[in-house]
Parts: sequence; structure tokens; C-alpha cells
Amino acid sequence: MKNFTIGLLGLTLILIFSGCEKYGDKRFSTTLELSFLIDLTDTDPTVFNLDSTVTSLTNAELKKFKENIKYYELKSIKYKVYEFWTDQEGEDVQFNGEVGFGNLNSTSPGVLHTFSDISLKSGNDNPAKVQIPFNSQDIKKIEQYFLDTNGLKLYVDGNTSSTPVHFYLQFQVNIDAIANVKKK
Repeated sequence: MKNFTIGLLGLTLILIFSGCEKYGDKRFSTTLELSFLIDLTDTDPTVFNLDSTVTSLTNAELKKFKENIKYYELKSIKYKVYEFWTDQEGEDVQFNGEVGFGNLNSTSPGVLHTFSDISLKSGNDNPAKVQIPFNSQDIKKIEQYFLDTNGLKLYVDGNTSSTPVHFYLQFQVNIDAIANVKKK
């Protein structure tokens, strides 16, 4: 009888553990890019105000597991000026303004970064993207925006020191999503 009980217990444990699906965390790294075109003629005011959105679900693999996302980790947000042009050959134009971040449903930014006296010519000539520094509270807010809506809304406003001016202000968001997925 004792052998039968031990055998039955062993068989039960085998069935329980062989039928359990194993899950674990998987990291999905995603790079999102968004460019704002600022194209001001000589009759335009030097002030502009734009917004647009990015979503982590452009990553097809992550999209399959969107319901299983546990949290996001912000790796970096960088910016780059490109295709700068002004009709004053050799002239530099300065940009002053802000970039703001909110969740996809936001009507105003919850996190702001200020740009002061950014040289559009130097930004255009420099091939490197510039990382935006954030404090730990702002990082947590941006990560929460992604967790709430799987995306981010960017707001850009500012002014230029002169017109006409044409340039793109590109933002690159590097974010990791950690999801609980079935292990193979």
C-alpha cells in the first residue's frame, strides 16, 4: 500500500509539472524615430508648435505580447538636426524651445526638456545624435506613459533667431519592454 501511495504521488507530480507551462521575462528592445519638419518662410513668424506620436507596438514581435508587458525601461532619447537650410549663406540660426512628452492620450506634456541657443548649423554638421538628460523622476514618468498607452506623444515648440529656415528635428527613443512570455 505504501508503494502504491508513493507511486500515485509521483505520477501526480509528473502530470502536474509536465502540464505546467513555463513563463519568464523577455526583453524587447525597440528604437522609435520621429522627425518634425520646421519650414518657415521669410514671411512666417519665427515661432512654431507641433506634436506627434510614436508607439512601441511598431515592433511586430512585441505587439504579439502587448497584453503581457510588465514594464518598460527607457534607455535614451536623443535628437538630431538635419537638412538645415537658410537663404543667408554661412549664417547660423539659433533654436530655442522645448520638447515635451506625455502618453498617447495626453493634451499637454508631463515632462519637459528645454533647448537653449541650439545652433542649427552645428547640429546639422555634427553626425552624432545628442542624448537628452533626464532625472530619475522624468524617466519613471516616461516609462509609465509607455506602460499606460504603449506609446509616447511628443510636443515641440520654440522659435528660431531668423527666417527663412528649413530643418528637421529628429527624435530617437530607445525603449525596452519587458513582457512575461511562454518559454519554449
